[in-house]
Amino acid sequence: MIFPFLFQRFWRKIVSVKGMRTMNTRDLQYFVALVKYKNYTQVAKLFKVSQPTITQSIQRLEREFNTQLIRKDRVHRDEMVTRSGMMLFENAKLINKKIDLAHQEISRANKRQIRFGLPPIIGKMAISQLVESLPDDLLQRLKIVSVGSHDLLKQLQDGKIDIAVLGSNNLIDEPGIYAHLVTSLPFNIIVSDHHPLAKRGAVSFKELADERFVNFDHQYVHYAALQAYCTHAGIKPQMVAYRMPDISWIKELVRQDFGISLMVKNAIQNEPGIVALDIQDPIPVSFTISVAVREGYVLSPEEETLVDRLKELK
Repeated sequence: MIFPFLFQRFWRKIVSVKGMRTMNTRDLQYFVALVKYKNYTQVAKLFKVSQPTITQSIQRLEREFNTQLIRKDRVHRDEMVTRSGMMLFENAKLINKKIDLAHQEISRANKRQIRFGLPPIIGKMAISQLVESLPDDLLQRLKIVSVGSHDLLKQLQDGKIDIAVLGSNNLIDEPGIYAHLVTSLPFNIIVSDHHPLAKRGAVSFKELADERFVNFDHQYVHYAALQAYCTHAGIKPQMVAYRMPDISWIKELVRQDFGISLMVKNAIQNEPGIVALDIQDPIPVSFTISVAVREGYVLSPEEETLVDRLKELK
């Protein structure tokens, strides 16, 4: 684990301050690649520069930190990096990631793009509210990425998107992510209107042991919620999981009585051929909706408007 004060120490050496020497960030890129590949020639080819360029870069870093980073004896290739070198390597990876994020964020800002993550299920519930509440010029700037919340969280952390609405079974507590809780919604069991359970208003999970479940794959919140309910009830029903691009596909399979499914209540209103049943089990599993932003990301006025509207979703 790299402690924050170590990261800040190395970062300060990169920032330009009047009267102080500054470091070439490309040197850090060369160094990280050299530690990874342990071969000067390979790194030179990777960056399309000469091998002496890589050598000189490493020498500059060693002068900057007043320490030996690479052992001169290259016979033991696996041990060519010193302890100081490994310390710099770990921090340099963080610094390079921060620089890459800055490039991505500034590029999108210059293009006036807002890359925004919206899971398919929440999108189905929320898109009409967003269209009604957001100005047309802001809607036109949105570049919506619609995949499961698991993938959206990863894209948010990697800087591929800047704002996301995320579904989860618990409050989001991820390093580097600020999440604002919007609401929590209950799950329902959905069945075809031809299914024997369709005449029931509610059902317990123990009654579903012999049912066939049509489910999303693990990237969706519903997958973990279904596992939690089954564990609580002590049942192992037959499950067929799909990586569906849209919740309408799951609904259609249920409508055709291919199986039953678990779905957040607000996503199944006014669905012909489908009946929603309340779940009687007293375990605290719910569909939690949050608005998430990377910590340190500077929102534009338009993005602040978007986030404010997202916090009002119902």
